Amino acid sequence: MNKDLVLYRNELKNKIVPKYKLIGIVNEIIFSKELFKRNYEIVIFLNVVFNINYKSYVIKSRTMIAARTSRIIHCAEEQEYVSYKENLLRYINKAIQTLDNDGEKTVKNLFDGWINKK
Repeated sequence: MNKDLVLYRNELKNKIVPKYKLIGIVNEIIFSKELFKRNYEIVIFLNVVFNINYKSYVIKSRTMIAARTSRIIHCAEEQEYVSYKENLLRYINKAIQTLDNDGEKTVKNLFDGWINKK
């Protein structure tokens, strides 16, 4: 997932990002089981990036979350859209840093045994 987040970050760094790309990135993040193991973890993401709170019956379904969030992005005015893009970029940067910090501790180098053998 870390590679995908880097790709999303690179797309969001562009000055002009079409709405369909932002909707796609958000949906990929929402449907990711690696980032959000449980649906209630998505609530924090939605609150930080879009300042949205859905009712509990919506949170039970990732499909409903994605559909409603996509509609919000699609209907957003230019000012709101730019703020969503900036908030999402900040969130992705933090997620990449978190995954990098966790990954350094848990991933071992498989080639160490080959290099050190005599």
